[in-house]
Amino acid sequence: MANQKNKVELPLLTHKKSLFIAISIVAVIISIIYSYKLKWLGDDIFIAFRYVQNILDGNGFVYNKGEHVEGYTHFLWLIMVSFLAWLKFSPLITTQVLGILSSIGTLILFSVIGYKISKRNNVFILPFITVALALNYDYNVWATSGLETAFFSFLLCCAFYTFFFSSIEGNKKLVFTGLYLCLALMTRPDTLLILFLANVFFAFQLLLNKISFLKIISSLLFLNLAIIVIYVPYFIWRYNYFGFIFPNTYYDKLGSETLFSKGFYYIWLYFKPHFSSFLIILLPPFALLPLLKGKLFTNLKAYLSDNWNAAFLTSVLMVYAYLIVFVAKVGGDFMHARFIIPIAPFIYFIIYYSLLKLASKKNLNVIFTVLILSTFIETKIRFDVFKAPDKNGKIITTLNRDVADERWAYTTYLPIENDIKLGKALHRTFQGIDAKMLVRGGQACLGYFADFKYAQEYHGLTDTLIAHSKVPQRGRIGHEKHATYEYLQNKGIHFIFNRSAISKDQYKYAQMDVLPYQVRVEIITYDNKIISQLKERLGAGFKFTDFQMYVDNYIQTKLTTASKAELQKDYKDFYLYYFKHNDDKLRENKFLSALNN
Repeated sequence: MANQKNKVELPLLTHKKSLFIAISIVAVIISIIYSYKLKWLGDDIFIAFRYVQNILDGNGFVYNKGEHVEGYTHFLWLIMVSFLAWLKFSPLITTQVLGILSSIGTLILFSVIGYKISKRNNVFILPFITVALALNYDYNVWATSGLETAFFSFLLCCAFYTFFFSSIEGNKKLVFTGLYLCLALMTRPDTLLILFLANVFFAFQLLLNKISFLKIISSLLFLNLAIIVIYVPYFIWRYNYFGFIFPNTYYDKLGSETLFSKGFYYIWLYFKPHFSSFLIILLPPFALLPLLKGKLFTNLKAYLSDNWNAAFLTSVLMVYAYLIVFVAKVGGDFMHARFIIPIAPFIYFIIYYSLLKLASKKNLNVIFTVLILSTFIETKIRFDVFKAPDKNGKIITTLNRDVADERWAYTTYLPIENDIKLGKALHRTFQGIDAKMLVRGGQACLGYFADFKYAQEYHGLTDTLIAHSKVPQRGRIGHEKHATYEYLQNKGIHFIFNRSAISKDQYKYAQMDVLPYQVRVEIITYDNKIISQLKERLGAGFKFTDFQMYVDNYIQTKLTTASKAELQKDYKDFYLYYFKHNDDKLRENKFLSALNN
C-alpha cells in the first residue's frame, strides 16, 4: 500500500519540482545581487596580499623579505589568490569573486539537500536553508570581505554533503569527505576540532554497528587519507619553514587561552539580531527526545542507520562544539559574525530538520515562510546592535564592547578607497628610498599599496617576538599585543602615517605634502640619509624638526645644566631615535662626556 501511495503522489512532487528549482534559483540570484551590493574588502586581507606579492616576486611566503613568519591562517586561500594573481588577475577582485562563487556553491548544495529531503518525504517543502542564507545580511557581507570565510564554509558543506547526501558510496565516499576536510584544514586551522569530531562520531557509528576492529581502522584510514597524503607533508614543510606548530596569528591572538565571557557575548551579538537561530537551542532536544525512550544505544543504532538522521545529529554536535569549544573559548573575534558564518548553513539545517521531525507536513511551509519573513526584521535589528548615543546624545554607529561592524568601518569610517589612494601616493613619494613603515590597526591596505621594502605590523600578526610575548591582562580580542616603542626603534622603523601619536616628544612630529594629501607623520627613528632624500624630493612640502639642529641647541642650552637623571633619560631617547641609526660620534661623544663627568 505504501508503494502504491508513493506512486500516486510522485507526479505531484514532479509537478512541484519546477517550483522548488525556481525558488532556489531566485534565492541564489538574490544572494549574488545582495553580496555584490554589499561588496567590500576587510583590511586584514591586505596582509595576505603582501604575502601574495612576495610569493610572485620570488621572496617566498613572507610579509617582509627574509622573515619567515606565518602571518595568515588561510594557506589554501593564499595559494589560490597567488595563482590567479600570477595569471594577472587582480587579487582584490579575485577574492571577492571567489567568495561569491563559494557562497553560491553552499546555496546550491543545500538546495540539493532540501530537494532530496522533499523527494523522500514525497511532499513539497520550501528550500528554507537556501532562502534563509540568501537573505542573511551577514552571510552576504562575508562573501565579499576578501577573507576566506565563505570558501571555508563551502568546503565544510562539501564534506557534509558528500558524506551524508551524495550517491557516492564505500571507501570512495570516505576519501572525498576526508579530502574536503583536509582542504578546509589547510584553509582554517579550527577545522581540527571538526575533523576530530568527525572521526570520533564516525568511529562511534561503526562501533555501534559492531563493525570489526580492523574494518574500523581501515575506514578511518580512508577518511583520513587526504590528511596523511596531503596535509602531513604540508605540515612538515610549514613547521620547517616557519618553526611553529600553529600560525603566528594563533599565538598573537592568544588562541591557547580561554576568555568565555567575551566569547559568549560575541555569540550573543550574532544571535540577538538573528533571533530565529535561537531555535537551535530549543528544537533539537525535542527532536531527539524519542531516543531517550527505552534503550538509548538500541535507539541510537536505529536512528543513525538513517544517513540523514546522522547528518542532523552530527550537525547538532558540530555546531554546539564549534560555538563553545572554539568561538566562546578564544573570546570570539573583533569582527562581528565572522566566526559564526561558516556554521550558519548548519544552524539553518538543524532548524529545518528539527521542524521536519516535529511539525506536521501540512504546516511546514507556513512555519518556514514565517521564519523566512523574520529575516527582514532580523536585518533591521542587526544594524541597531552597533548603534549607541555619543556624549551629546546623538545616535552613532560604534563598537559594541570590543566587536566592530567591519564592513561599516571600511566603507564609511575608514574607507579602504582612501588608503588605496594614499598608499599609492606614498609609494610614488618613497620610491627608491629605503624606508621602513609601521602599519597600525586598519592600515594593512595602506601598507600594501605603499609597498615599502619593510613594513612592521603593530599588533604582531607578522612578528614572531610580539606574537609570543605576554600580556599583563586581557583586552580587545586581536589587539592585545603590540610592539613597544623601544622595540620599533631598535628595529629601525622610520615612520607611521596618519595615526594618533605614540610618543609625546614634539620633535618627532612632521607633515608631508604627498599630493593631493597632507599626511601627519610620526618619525620613530631619524635617519639622516632618508630625511635628506625626502627634503630633496618634497622640498617645502616636508615640514619636520631637523634633529641635528635640535641636538646642537640641546648641547648649547641644556647639556651642562641638566641633572644626571634627566641627561641619562634624554640620551637614551636620543640614542634610540638618532644616534643608534646615524654615524654622528662628534655630537654623541659630547653627551657621553657629560654623563661620565
